[in-house]
Amino acid sequence: MPDLWLKTKEIERLAAHLRSTDGTLLEGLSHYVSEPAAKRLTRSHPAVAAKLYRALAIRILNAAKSKYYGAALSHVRAARQCYQKAGLEGDWQALAASVRERHRRKTGFMDGFERLLAGEPRPKDVAFLERVRKRWSRPTPLQ
Repeated sequence: MPDLWLKTKEIERLAAHLRSTDGTLLEGLSHYVSEPAAKRLTRSHPAVAAKLYRALAIRILNAAKSKYYGAALSHVRAARQCYQKAGLEGDWQALAASVRERHRRKTGFMDGFERLLAGEPRPKDVAFLERVRKRWSRPTPLQ
């Protein structure tokens, strides 16, 4: 139903439905539906968008899909911005504490998560071509 409301631009109905939906049910929602909904609701309903971004990140972490930890970090970052915009700092702190407690052994994720909590800027992605140029510009031991 949420994807239908999104496609028909029934944003208020979508927000009301998601606001009343339990977080664990949102975690079961496909990312093909929840990601576009979260992006659409970020400006008009930041609290609902934060709830969706949180569910997206927790779904990845619970599945322990290390390949997607970068996406989980992006979702957590977006959730933090939405929580701050909505004035829900307590909910953000609860999410951070829960993630620290439940997923502390996932070092591939927790390093980036701790940097996010510390307020460090997002690391800049270096293009493949730049990495190759840097690698090949170094002198080899035989030169």
